[in-house]
Amino acid sequence: MARLRLAVAQANLRRHILFCIAFVGLNILDAQLTGTALALGASELNPIAATGFGSSMLLKGLISLTVVIALLLFKRGKLLKPLNLGMLLVVLWNGFAIWSWM
Repeated sequence: MARLRLAVAQANLRRHILFCIAFVGLNILDAQLTGTALALGASELNPIAATGFGSSMLLKGLISLTVVIALLLFKRGKLLKPLNLGMLLVVLWNGFAIWSWM
């Protein structure tokens, strides 16, 4: 029984690590696509990101890593799944917007 618990715990840990990497990666990809869209003439709709750091890949990566660490410290790792889905939709939207301008 202890082996089964250990196997389940390791699978959950792997899944959480995968969701963490995906969240940070999607945020960095969002920053890259936002920078590309801004270079093509788009405008940033987020008033906080419109101040200039909206397309900074380093800053968005660090902010998303901080969010991931906070979620894991407060044992809210299950929130990474809907957050990843939301970021995936944002990345797809940005990609479609860039594709439609080219």
